[in-house]
Parts: sequence; structure tokens; C-alpha cells
Amino acid sequence: MSKRPAPLVLAGRRQRGAAVVTALLVVTLAVVVVSGMLWRQQVQIRSIENQRLLAQASWIERAAVDWARLILRDDQRRTSVDQLGEPWAVPIAETRLSDFLRLSDFLGAALRTDQEGETSFLSGRILDAQARFNLSNLVLWTASESQGRVATIDAPSLAIYRRLLQTLGLNASLAEPTARYLVSAAGASNGSTGNQRGLRAPDDVNDLLAIPGYTPDIVATLTPFVDVLPERTLVNANTAEAEVLAAVIDKLPLDRAREVVRQRDRAYFNNIGELQSQLRTLAPQADPNTATSTLDVRTHYFLIYGLIRHERASRMQVSLVYRGEVLGNANTTRVVWVRDIDRMPEQR
Repeated sequence: MSKRPAPLVLAGRRQRGAAVVTALLVVTLAVVVVSGMLWRQQVQIRSIENQRLLAQASWIERAAVDWARLILRDDQRRTSVDQLGEPWAVPIAETRLSDFLRLSDFLGAALRTDQEGETSFLSGRILDAQARFNLSNLVLWTASESQGRVATIDAPSLAIYRRLLQTLGLNASLAEPTARYLVSAAGASNGSTGNQRGLRAPDDVNDLLAIPGYTPDIVATLTPFVDVLPERTLVNANTAEAEVLAAVIDKLPLDRAREVVRQRDRAYFNNIGELQSQLRTLAPQADPNTATSTLDVRTHYFLIYGLIRHERASRMQVSLVYRGEVLGNANTTRVVWVRDIDRMPEQR
């Protein structure tokens, strides 16, 4: 007869088995907890790194804007005419930041290393904001003894915007509600129309979507040809597209406006008188007198577009910069606003 294990021996074996299972469960639990902690720590480290890279990209973007402002100030010291053959109008293809930093060698500065800027790339361009029709021109401010400053619709600018819409193949009847909306919003912001306090004065072309009749497709079509600047401005005849010139100059057909642009690109206008002389030759039916009050050959507002790729972070922004008049031997620029964008403007 075989001997049966003693009860105490069986109990000991069961206890050892339970202890092994418990130890395995504890080890598994500890591994899960530690893995979770390491994963959360890795996520936090990654998040902090992303924030650092975005902050560094923002500082590079600011430096690029300051560099563009320096170019604009230097341009104004050299000439009083703004045209598309100047250095500020040349787009910058995507370039490694270290290539720009090498310029410090010419200044005797030893601020960089061979690795600095190797993983950062910069591209962008400067556009003349006054090459477009300024929607703020639709609002005319007049002085009133009883009401102070009063906003009204500027009839000549309304006619220009109507012609621009028609030239672009859009609904020209949108001009009147646009002007009324801008006047109401301007009056509300000035406190002169208390019943319209809910309106906000537009400061971007996309704000036109608040006006009935506008669609995203219409706004996309208008964007290269209109903008909203902080004050009334003239259109720069040296940088404006043919569609804008055809709208600004009364009775100027689009095909003749394109010919004016071709002639201008070969020899820019030094003054509006040269444009008027060319209009008499190329488009006798056009009214050259409208150019005097609507066009200029100088620009004060510029759009600076920039794309920064810094390791895995990227920033794409546009800045509106105002360049003041030259006072003595000095001139100034200031950033009016900075906005994030999702794509760069197309080359035209």
C-alpha cells in the first residue's frame, strides 16, 4: 500500500503555490504601475519638448519679422518709390537657418556653432498690402457739430468695390451691404450708433462671412485683391494687380489694365503723372483723373509672411507692418498685428 502525504505536507505545498501566485501578481502589478508611470513621464517630457520647440520657433519668427522690418527701413532710406523690383519683393525659398547665421562671421561675431540652426528652416515673403483695395476706404468719417465724428459710405470707393466684384466675376450687388455693414460697425465701435453695439468692425477679409451673401469661395476669390487696413489708404500703382487697377481707374478695361501692368513691370512709375501719361496712350477711354485721388507710388503697410520649421515644430504666420515717413535721417516700423495662418500665399 502507498503512503498518502501527510495533511501538513499538502497544506504546505498549497501555501507555497499560493505564495508563488501572489508574488507573480504583485510583480505583474508593479510592472504595470511602473510602465504607466514611465509612459506618463515620457508623455510629459514630449509635451515639454514640443512647447520648447514651439517657443523657439516663435522667437525665430520674431527675428525674421525684425529682419524684414530692417529691409523695409533700409529700402525707404534709398528711395521714395516702392515697386516689385526691390529687394523686399523677392521671396525667400526655404533656407537652412545656419546659412543666415553665417552672416555673423562678416560682423566678427562668434555666436554660433557648426550645429546651430542646422535643423531649422526659414521661408517667406513680403507683400505690399496697399497693392490691394482697402475695404476701410468704404467708410468716410465726417465731422458733425451735434454728433461729433459720423461714419458714412464713401461713394467713389463704393463704385470701385462694385467694379472689382464685377471684374472678378462676383455678384456686384454685394458692394452696398458690405459698405453698410462697415459703416454700422465703425459707428458702433465709435459709440455713435448705440443700436448697433453688437457689430464688430472687421479687421480681416474672412470677417466678410458675417455679411449675408458672402461664402467661403467668394472670400477666397477676393483675398488676393482686397484687405482691411487700420485706416484709409491709396493703392500702389507699381504693385497692384490688373484687376485692382481696372477697378480703381474708371473706364479702364481689364485687358488694357493688363497691358499697363506689363509696361509697368518693364519700367515702374516714378509718380502718378507717368501713369496718367501711359493711360492716355494705352487706354484713351479711361479717366486718368481718378488716379490722382486713388493711387500712389509709395506704400506704408506691408504683409510679412513667414514659415519656420524647427526640428519637428513649425510656425506659419503673417504680420502686418506699418512703415512711417522718414523723419530726418530716421524712419520707423511697427507691427500692427500678427496672425497664425494655415498656408502661404500663392505666387502670382
